[in-house]
Amino acid sequence: MVTQYDVEIWKRIEAALGKQLEEYPTEKDEVMVFKTRVDEAQRCAVMEMKSLHADRGTKGAVLKGRRPKGGKRDRSEMDREEG
Repeated sequence: MVTQYDVEIWKRIEAALGKQLEEYPTEKDEVMVFKTRVDEAQRCAVMEMKSLHADRGTKGAVLKGRRPKGGKRDRSEMDREEG
């Protein structure tokens, strides 16, 4: 299952490479076998990232440094940082 966000990331990769990539042929049934594992992995990753950001700035934290005063960054700021 592909979302609009997945398509946007794919388009950015293609733009960075300077070419359009070929579509990879797949069988829906073969791909859907992994859906529950992927969903669980995404859920765990989101929880881990929330935990890391909540602990940010405390002693022994994995993510170092203070939180930015302005709060979250938006996509345009991330694009500017990428160059």
